[in-house]
Amino acid sequence: MKDITQADQENNIPLSTAKNYQRKIMAGNVPVGGKDLTIMAGPCTVESKTQIFEAAKAVSEAGAKMIRGGVYKPLTFPYGDPLGQPDADSGLPANERMRVVPRSEQDQAAEKRLGYMKEAAEKYGLAVISEIMYADTMDMMSKYVDMFQVGYRHMFNMDLVEALATSDKPILLKRHYGESLRSLLGVCEHFDARGKHDYAICERGVTVPHTHNVNSRAILDIQAIPAMAEYAPSVPVIIDPSHATFKRSYVAAMSRAAIAAGAHGLLIEVHPDPENAWIDPLQALGFSDFEKLMREIEAIAKIIR
Repeated sequence: MKDITQADQENNIPLSTAKNYQRKIMAGNVPVGGKDLTIMAGPCTVESKTQIFEAAKAVSEAGAKMIRGGVYKPLTFPYGDPLGQPDADSGLPANERMRVVPRSEQDQAAEKRLGYMKEAAEKYGLAVISEIMYADTMDMMSKYVDMFQVGYRHMFNMDLVEALATSDKPILLKRHYGESLRSLLGVCEHFDARGKHDYAICERGVTVPHTHNVNSRAILDIQAIPAMAEYAPSVPVIIDPSHATFKRSYVAAMSRAAIAAGAHGLLIEVHPDPENAWIDPLQALGFSDFEKLMREIEAIAKIIR
């Protein structure tokens, strides 16, 4: 936290750290960073129309205002891209996992599944958030999403910054696990300097030598929440407890801690069948666990907000 200096605030990040600025962020008809919590919930990846409709119904009934779902996935390895597989409810056999999916095929499958999300969101009164990987998909995705997510791998992607600065959709910018808040606010400043002010940031954990979970090397930076309130009070902070913990049994506790620390909302993975999710099956919550968590964080929010 200490690497953000007064000189930085005056000379490098004066717009993102402005203390008297009121930032208005609307994802469709859902305010982000307002007096109410903004809960963005859904599967890591859209697997089928059936799956996303089930998820939209469940998260809406539990009180979430936005449906999250990935279509373009910045996978660590080139194999196993969900866009190379038929819909889970199609009855078709799985395709070869080890092939690299051509962009044209990715785009076709992505638009189809974004259509599922939009249809489900409209039925259940939700706004849509999904990750953008390629700047040239912005116009296509804009037909289906209400908010763009910029993943941590693309925090410094200037092609995306330049493109999204021209969009009328708000942005959720994820902090890279190896970067400081100073660097994150530098990217925020790139947006503000280009006239793009409707963005929020997402904290998804910082890298450490070891954790309590053998499958993860990230620890949720709860201190980032009050630090952002101190240095950049106009920028809403959304917490991703799913990727920060990579462990289902930790997600609820970290979610409660985040809301207690003043987070404006959560980006959280919820799946009809978590153990069999195509991507990241270790951390997604089932519907009943998510509903229970919503009641808990609502109670916490009533006390502190």
